[in-house]
Amino acid sequence: MLVSLKHNKMSRLLLILLIAAPLLAGGASRTPPQSLLHAPLPPEELHLKQSRTEFTIEGPTFSYRVQRKTGTIEGIRVVHGKQDVISSSGPAGVVMDGSQLCQNPSAVSVLHAGKDKIVIQAKGTFRNDARQELDFTVLQTFFNDGVVVLGVKLVPHQDFEIHQAIAWRVPASGAFKSYLHKRRDEQGDAAARGKLPMTGAVRFSTLTSCLSVVSPAAALAIFTDSGATHLSRPKVDTAVTEITSNGVVLSQNIVRIAPGDKPLVLKAGEEFAFRTGISVAPNRLPNPRTPELRMFIWIGDAKYPYPTDEEITKVAQWGYTMFQLHRVGTPGEPRPPLAEFERVIRKVHELGMLYLQEENADLLYESAPGVQALKAEGKWARWQGFCYGGRYQATMDPYCDLAATCLASPNGLAEYRLANISRMLDRYAVDGIYLDDNLGYANCTLWKEHGHPRPVYDCLIELHEMNWRRRELLRQRVPQAVLVSHNTKAFVLPVIADFDVQYFAEGYCFQSLEDYWDNYRTWSLCMGAQAMICPGDDEGVRCNAALACNYDLLTGGGQYSQMDWRLFPEKFHYAGGLSATEVDYCRTYNLAAHYFGLSEAKPSYFADSTNAFTTTTPLTYASIYQHKSGKDWLIPVANMDSKPQTTSLVFHEPGLLGISPGKHYLLFDVHQCKVSTFRGDAVNAAFSSVRIPGQNLQLYALRSQSAEAPAHLWGGKRLSETWQHRKLTLTLHGPVGLQDTVCVWAANYGVEKVLADGKEANFSFDPVQKIAHGTVTFTGKPLKLEVFCCDRNANKLSEASTMPDVLGRLNPVAK
Repeated sequence: MLVSLKHNKMSRLLLILLIAAPLLAGGASRTPPQSLLHAPLPPEELHLKQSRTEFTIEGPTFSYRVQRKTGTIEGIRVVHGKQDVISSSGPAGVVMDGSQLCQNPSAVSVLHAGKDKIVIQAKGTFRNDARQELDFTVLQTFFNDGVVVLGVKLVPHQDFEIHQAIAWRVPASGAFKSYLHKRRDEQGDAAARGKLPMTGAVRFSTLTSCLSVVSPAAALAIFTDSGATHLSRPKVDTAVTEITSNGVVLSQNIVRIAPGDKPLVLKAGEEFAFRTGISVAPNRLPNPRTPELRMFIWIGDAKYPYPTDEEITKVAQWGYTMFQLHRVGTPGEPRPPLAEFERVIRKVHELGMLYLQEENADLLYESAPGVQALKAEGKWARWQGFCYGGRYQATMDPYCDLAATCLASPNGLAEYRLANISRMLDRYAVDGIYLDDNLGYANCTLWKEHGHPRPVYDCLIELHEMNWRRRELLRQRVPQAVLVSHNTKAFVLPVIADFDVQYFAEGYCFQSLEDYWDNYRTWSLCMGAQAMICPGDDEGVRCNAALACNYDLLTGGGQYSQMDWRLFPEKFHYAGGLSATEVDYCRTYNLAAHYFGLSEAKPSYFADSTNAFTTTTPLTYASIYQHKSGKDWLIPVANMDSKPQTTSLVFHEPGLLGISPGKHYLLFDVHQCKVSTFRGDAVNAAFSSVRIPGQNLQLYALRSQSAEAPAHLWGGKRLSETWQHRKLTLTLHGPVGLQDTVCVWAANYGVEKVLADGKEANFSFDPVQKIAHGTVTFTGKPLKLEVFCCDRNANKLSEASTMPDVLGRLNPVAK
C-alpha cells in the first residue's frame, strides 16, 4: 500500500479511493527490468538434519534421506513450487546379483557438512549366497545443485563371483514423459531419446553413461563412469528404464552376465572401483529473471574484435539484456587493446545490460600463460585434450587459436581455470559466463596419464564438478551472476545442472513444435532455466527468424538469441541464409517480451492447456501469458505451416485463464495496430478467423478494462497506471535511447494534450479506433506520460490513423 492510513485524518476518503481502485489503476505495479536483471539469485544451500534412524539432506527444492545403519539412500523427494514431482519408491543403491550392497549394518559417518556439499561415508562387508565376502566403502557426496556422486570401492576377501550383475538402480515415481540415454563413447548430441511407453521397458545394449527421464515438471537422471565395464556377451542390457505400477526403475549395469555364461571373478584383495550418481530437477528455486535473459553475441573478427558504442546501443534498443563477447581471450586477460575491452563493459552496463564473458569448457587460448608454461616445460600432456584434433583455429580471426584440453585432467587444470575467473572478477565487472561446448567428450587417449577409469570415458562427473565449482565461485562474487551452457543437442544431467540458460545450437531446426517441446524445451522448463535457440547459417536445415520466433513465443519467450554476423551483415559477411527482415523480427519480439514482462507472467502453453483453449486448424498453435496483476494477457497465435492459414482460438474454460464472462476487455492487435472491445462471454468471437502468414504469428495484447476509463494499449513496459480527474498517468520503461510508438485507448473521450516527463509530446488521435498515438524516446529511467482527456467533441490532437507495425506491413493479413 502506497499510503498508510494510520493516524491520517483523511483515512475515510482514502479508503473510498482504495475501494475504487479498479477504475483508478491498471493493475499491480510492475518491476523495472534492471531490477530483475540485477536481483540476487535465490539461495542454493544444503542443510543436514539427523534423527535416530536417518540423515536428511535438504536443498532448495529436493531432499535425500540416508539410512543411518546402512548408508543407503532410502528416500528422494523433489518439489516444484508446492507440488511433489519426484518421490522414491524404494532404496537407491548398488545391487550385487539382486541384493543391495548396503543392506547390513555398516559404519556410517558424516565426513563433511557444509552448505555447498555434504559427504557421508558407509563402510561394511557384503556376503553373497555362496558365503563369499567383500569389504565395501561407499562415499556419497551430495551437492547443493541436487547432484549426488557415489564413489564405490569393493575389495574381496577371497575370489568373489558375480553371476548376474553389478548394477546401479534407482526407483522413483513422477510424471515423466520422455527418456534420454547418453552413451559413454559420444558427447551427448547423439543421445537416444523418445517417449516413455505406458508399460514395459526401454532397453539399451551400448556403452552407458547417463540415463534420464524427464517432463516439463521434473527430471531424474542416473549416471556412472563405468557403465558396461564387463559384459559376458554383446547385446546384453546395459541400461534399462522400466515402467512399473509405482513409477519407473532406472538401472545401469557396471557388470552384466547373461544366464548360463561364466561369472566374473573379482580377485581376492584387488580393488574394484567405480562411481555412480543421481541428478534431479528442479534442483533450485526458479530463476526470477527468465525469460528476461535475452542474449546478443559479438563474435567479431580480426578487423573488428570489439563493437562500437553505437552498435552496443543498437543491441540494447533491440531489446537484448545480455551482451556476450565471444572471442575475448583468457578470462582476466582480454585480447588487446585492453582499453577497448573496458569500454565495451562500461557501455554495456551504462545501457542496463549484463556483460557475459565466453569461456570454453574444453579449450584454452594458445597464448594463455598456463598453456605456454606447460609447453615450455614439456609437460603439456598433463592437460592435453583431443577435441577438434587437438587445436581449434578460427579462419576469420587468428587470435582465436585454441588448444584442446582434457575435461578430467587431475593435474591442476580446474584450479587454473578457477584462478583465471577469480582474476577476471578482481579486475572487471563481469556479470556471468557463457560456457562454450559444455559437452562430455570421450576422446582422451591419455587415459592412464589422466587417471580415467576406462579408455573410453566421457568425463561426465569431472565436468559436473568443474561446472559446480564455477557456479559456487560466481555466486560468492557476483550476486546477479548468469551462467549459460552451450549444449548443441546434448541436454545431459548432471552436466547442465548448474546453468541458468540452456543454449541449443548450432542453428539446427526442429522436426516440429512438438519435437522442440518434448526433446529440448522440456529440459529448461523442468530446471526453471531459460532456453535459447541459436540462429542458423547455411549448415543443415536452417531455423529462420520468423519460425524461430514462433518457437520462442509459443514456449516462453526470450529464447531467440542473435549474433553480430546476422544483425550487422554490412560489416560481417559470414552468415548464410540471412533474411532482410532478421532485425525486424528480433526487435519486434524482444521488445514485446520486454513490454509485457514475461518474467512476471504465468504461462499457459499450447502443450499443456488444451482443456482451457485450442486452435481450430492443424499446424496452428497458441500460448497465453497472464500477468501477475491478473488483468493483462499476451497471446501469440502462430502458424507453423509454410503456407498462410486461417484459424480460430477457442476458449473452452476461459475462467482458468482469469477471463470472466461479465467483465469488459480491450484487445489490441500488436502487428495491425487495431483495438476492439468485448465482454468476456464473447471472447471466442474476438479470436475468430485469424489469418496468419506462413511460419509467422499474430500477437495480441489483452487487458481487462472498464468501458469508461482510458487505458494504455502498447509501447513501453507499463510500470504503473492511474486514471483520475480526466487524466491518465502512465509510468513506462524502455531501453535507453529507443524511440517507439505508444498507443493509448481514449475510451469515449477526446484528448487535450499529452505530456512526456512534463513536456508536450507529439501525439495524434485516431477517431475511428479512439487511439491516441505518438513517438516517445525512452531514457532507461521510468518515463512519466500524462494523457489529459476532454469531451469527445473537444479533441485537440491532430487526427491520424494508426498504421501497422513493421511486421504488419511486411506480412499484411486480413482478419
